[in-house]
Amino acid sequence: MKKAIQLDPNDNVATLLVDAVKGDEIEIISANNQVIDLVTCLQAITFGNKVALTDIADQQLITKAGYPVGVAIMTIPRGELAHVQNVRSQRLDIPDNIIEEIIKQMGIEQA
Repeated sequence: MKKAIQLDPNDNVATLLVDAVKGDEIEIISANNQVIDLVTCLQAITFGNKVALTDIADQQLITKAGYPVGVAIMTIPRGELAHVQNVRSQRLDIPDNIIEEIIKQMGIEQA
């Protein structure tokens, strides 16, 4: 079974510990390695990237390891990749052309 880790119980994303493809069932484990949830990937998500654990509303904070790491710029459904195509940093303004290149290089599926 493929796994992702939720670093803090209040996080709304988990970090993939392996590459996953659309339709994969991902075990969500806690920081102490307990299985706490099961999420179906709605798209391919590569190792080290974030999967939404809940439906995240437009303008809602994205929390990882108990800290805000960005804000959703659109609704992010449970199981979808939370990354540059739907999240913006609150600390760093990444130019649109760089975001487009990241999306292209990572092959991120967009709705």
